[in-house]
Amino acid sequence: LGIARMESGEMKIAPQDFDINETVCTTVFTFEQKIEEKRLEIRGLDQDKLMVSADPDLIHQVVYNLVDNAVKFVNEGGYIEFDYKVEGGFTHVSIKNSGDGIPKEEIPHVFEKFYKSDRSRSLDKNGVGLGLHIVRTIINLHSGDIIVRSVEGEYCEFEFTLPTATPPKPAARKAGAGA
Repeated sequence: LGIARMESGEMKIAPQDFDINETVCTTVFTFEQKIEEKRLEIRGLDQDKLMVSADPDLIHQVVYNLVDNAVKFVNEGGYIEFDYKVEGGFTHVSIKNSGDGIPKEEIPHVFEKFYKSDRSRSLDKNGVGLGLHIVRTIINLHSGDIIVRSVEGEYCEFEFTLPTATPPKPAARKAGAGA
């Protein structure tokens, strides 16, 4: 139902300025047990504030889904790496994990509704193939974009963009205000 509301334009986003790195960090902590079980190295969380203008609840859903996939499909003893870049009014957020990656022929389909790769069918018994479709729909609602890069047997990386928050303008000083 949520997807139908998003796709029909019925769902309205409620953008606020918030720190995307804080959202990523708190989301990663919810996977702490699985991360420890797989002995994963987590990289790139030691960032300064990165303010974006987006709906924090919807973006939490995006980050949760991407981190969940990264933890699910990373190789034991591997890594999950987060990277950020601000460019042209957008903040780029990248989530990369070591492991098998996604076969080249499957990359064009990963955002399709109900699509599950052969590999994810065996590793993810609970998913129905909607997660990445929802992620892309939410990012598109925010005028952002999402791409996937992968090298089979090495890594998989999802990078999405969100509007960067505009810094507040300093309050104008009143004439004659104290010196």
